[in-house]
Amino acid sequence: MHTLSRLLTCLACSALLICLLASCRNRHAPPPGAAVVLDAMTAAMAASQPCPEGLTSTRAAAPDTPGYLTDTLFSALFGEAARGLLSSDTTGGGAPPVGDAALFLSVAPYPCELAVFRCSDQRAAATVAGLCRSRVSTVASGYRDSEWADIAADGRVAVEGCYVLLVVAEDPEAILAGARALLP
Repeated sequence: MHTLSRLLTCLACSALLICLLASCRNRHAPPPGAAVVLDAMTAAMAASQPCPEGLTSTRAAAPDTPGYLTDTLFSALFGEAARGLLSSDTTGGGAPPVGDAALFLSVAPYPCELAVFRCSDQRAAATVAGLCRSRVSTVASGYRDSEWADIAADGRVAVEGCYVLLVVAEDPEAILAGARALLP
């Protein structure tokens, strides 16, 4: 009987320790990288429709590779106001306003763009969200007279903490839900 009591106490303490460790791990986990969130978005898109071929560019790629998201590509897509946000300290705080970024651009003849930006703070996130809204307007304008006008016009921009998400695709809410599942 005494052995059974010890065993139950040991099991209860072990279960409590596991719960405590699990809760600490979640609180101190680093924020997910933009490429990881983009992968979740493409997986969510693939769950409801075939994922088109496209180009993925990230800040996590090696700078000398084709998959590296350069300031030039970023400003070409998001406008002159985007120049320097990936690499310059425009805030005076020492870090660039966008610390990590990843985007997917479809090569299909219909609109499909996904982007994730992890910003240094809420102010930078608001700036990037404005650039993303302009990008959605540009894409919608480009597809205005096509059979895909509704998809382009239904593009979404969401700010989740310091993350900015852009989705121009069918079922943007499902794709955003895939990203939100990973975000703190």
